[in-house]
Amino acid sequence: MDNPLQCASTSERKMRNAGVVAATFAAALAILLAGCNTMPRSGQLPTPTFSTLEIPNPAGGWMTFSTSSPPPEVLPTKGRAVRLWFYAPVGSTFDVSLRALDGTLTMLTEGHGNPMPAETGYFQIVGENAGVNPPLYTMYVRAPLSLADPANYDVLVVNKSLRTDVTDSDPMVVALRQRKVFTVTVTVNGNGHVTSNPPGIQCGTAPSGAALTDCSHEFGPGQVSLAPGSNNLNTTKFIGWTGNCAPGVQVCTFTLDGMAPVIATATFGARTGGPSASTCPTAPARPGWRWVEQPNCGKIPTSQGATLQCDAQGYFCCGASGGNATARCSGHNETVVTCAKDSLGVTPSNELLIQPGGCYEVDSR
Repeated sequence: MDNPLQCASTSERKMRNAGVVAATFAAALAILLAGCNTMPRSGQLPTPTFSTLEIPNPAGGWMTFSTSSPPPEVLPTKGRAVRLWFYAPVGSTFDVSLRALDGTLTMLTEGHGNPMPAETGYFQIVGENAGVNPPLYTMYVRAPLSLADPANYDVLVVNKSLRTDVTDSDPMVVALRQRKVFTVTVTVNGNGHVTSNPPGIQCGTAPSGAALTDCSHEFGPGQVSLAPGSNNLNTTKFIGWTGNCAPGVQVCTFTLDGMAPVIATATFGARTGGPSASTCPTAPARPGWRWVEQPNCGKIPTSQGATLQCDAQGYFCCGASGGNATARCSGHNETVVTCAKDSLGVTPSNELLIQPGGCYEVDSR
């Protein structure tokens, strides 16, 4: 049988150890709760803190805005939806409303995963990252179809109290405003086409003969260029612009910043005596050099399909890939000519391109 004094001593040690464990657990729990930004026992709940705004993009993903000031110009959005990322204490519940510019509030119901009617506005918590302090919530917000001004409103997110001795938070306000768009409309007369940079306009007729019907497009603020292109450089040339594009320019460039819709007409006509390889002047005589031939547009694959042209400055090629749109190519890509004679694009060592005459070789006679 155990010694009673020894048993008592053992019991005391167990009790002391249990007390230490309990105290340690209590201290750890207090530290943990203090670091979790938990709800106050009285007073007002903390306001949610904005992190990120996301809107649907045309590719089916989400476009991110990391600031809410100034108000993002994003409305209306695809599906009338946005996603908000914000910080709030553990266990928060929310009220969400949309506030019009005149102050009218539209309360949203909370969704819980069930399909909602297409016209209904609602919000739903779709993510909560408890690995940060305070937790980061992801909220899906959809405006109702009946909203009076779907292009300008504020999203108000309130941390809602469920107790009588604690009041709701002030609202987190995310202002959303109308996306500025500007319409550009192009008309093409004749055998040619017009393309835009940034892309959006492809109007007229393609070189293959196919109709290009993207003749009107909405662009955001910024610079837009319209480039004309003839479908047959030997027979057709760009005549000029009418409308908002100034006559006499080749590539029409303008800035969209609040102006009225842009309307431009590009006209193409028959080329009569325009520059071409067959009309190039006689090669000038150069002492010590003997003229060999006209240059070419290259035999390498990236230059195939180009057309040799000539003007007072010399020979050039139009229609090849890898160049830049120029006036003397009627908006098509212009590339340099070469005196190469083989498929590798190698020029004979005794031959030299001298503009405007063409290909010369050293006269050894």
